[in-house]
Amino acid sequence: MRLRFCSIQTFGWLICLSALLPAVVPASEPVPASTPQVLTSEALQKSLTQLDRRRFRSYNQGILVETLDGEKILAEHNSEEVFNPASVMKLATSFFALSRLGPERRFHTAVYGESALHGKTKALPGDLYVVSDGDPSLRTSDALSLGRSLVRRGLRRVDGDLVIVGPFSLYSDKYPVRNPEDNLRRSFSRVGIRLNGKVKTASVQDVDLSSKVLFMRRESDRLRDILWLQNAHSINEIADQVGDLLGGPQTLEQFLIENAKIAPDEIHVDRPSGLQFNRMTPRAAVKMLRALDTWLEAHRMKMQDIMPLAGIDEGTLYGRFRDPVLYGNVLGKTGTNPAKDGGVSALAGMAFTRDHGPVLYAIFNSHGSITAYRRWQDRFLKELIEENGGAGDSVLFRGGLSPINISSFWAPSEYWSSLGEEPYKQLSSRKSKSSQRKYSKSRRSSSRRIGN
Repeated sequence: MRLRFCSIQTFGWLICLSALLPAVVPASEPVPASTPQVLTSEALQKSLTQLDRRRFRSYNQGILVETLDGEKILAEHNSEEVFNPASVMKLATSFFALSRLGPERRFHTAVYGESALHGKTKALPGDLYVVSDGDPSLRTSDALSLGRSLVRRGLRRVDGDLVIVGPFSLYSDKYPVRNPEDNLRRSFSRVGIRLNGKVKTASVQDVDLSSKVLFMRRESDRLRDILWLQNAHSINEIADQVGDLLGGPQTLEQFLIENAKIAPDEIHVDRPSGLQFNRMTPRAAVKMLRALDTWLEAHRMKMQDIMPLAGIDEGTLYGRFRDPVLYGNVLGKTGTNPAKDGGVSALAGMAFTRDHGPVLYAIFNSHGSITAYRRWQDRFLKELIEENGGAGDSVLFRGGLSPINISSFWAPSEYWSSLGEEPYKQLSSRKSKSSQRKYSKSRRSSSRRIGN
């Protein structure tokens, strides 16, 4: 009886104590955020009216501009409708890659011979191996550079096969590279290396490199620099290669759902580059930008480390937002797809206002003129910034611009260095002049590559 009384008494004390303690929310049920304050935007209404006068339907436009903390909405239109984000998807791919691989990650490519070169014939008796861990920044010009480096050190013929080990890709400034393995073989042939065997692929587990002779190696730039290049120039091949290395479109989509708290019906990833039929709401884009900014801040990085500054950095935004009033105040990623959804033009990123500090924006336009939409986006953002106190402290005053180090070279191994270099000669002077002219043109065009 006494034991029963003590149990009842203890239970009563627990009830009283629980009444004094704050309610505990289960971890699986996050506390809902407060409803953001919606501000009236005359700039938005004026801009939508201008589109309507040009017969660009309002239901084909999606817009959301929020403060960085998400407490205020500066402009909103169809923010929960799905649109084609085009290459804005590359920002999501960048977020995915940074979180999985780290900003300082570098990729490695190495070239091995089955054996040493035959001294007199300058031939490799066995196979030539190109071993890659998936460097997305390799270009066709890098393949030519590799071929020239091998020729300078005496290689003229490969009697075996060209074996590509691991994930390997190439991209070109001028045309799509549909088969990087064959493109590598053509690059070797172009500089005078004859391949008597076939082009084969193999996994790293299937090849024992311990008995091979290391010829050349290449270390890529940091991932953060590669992603900046990808976003500034909108290089589809880099984004698709990065996305595929990390598991493909479905894995990227699930990453966004879990890490940016995007609802499944707000996002669909068809290609990590933004090509084809991707879907995203403006609200999902802003959520993704906010999650990305939070991750960057936690890792001592800023948006400008992976995104171009309009009017200053070379790339798709170089000729936009060059008004002195906006100088250094708009970071963004463009998206363009003239073949889908009646013509798609998108823009998302961060802008700086005097009244609200940094704001996140997503603008998705479809079914219209891409040129007209771009002009409209520039005018709308300018008027919105002016409506909110004008331009705030720009990126140039907020930590400045980090240097972007983009380089490309092949380093010879100790064995290869010991052979010295031979004068490089093409098979014919006519072929030499033609190839050098094309190569130089490709290198020049890469500095101002126009992507989407």
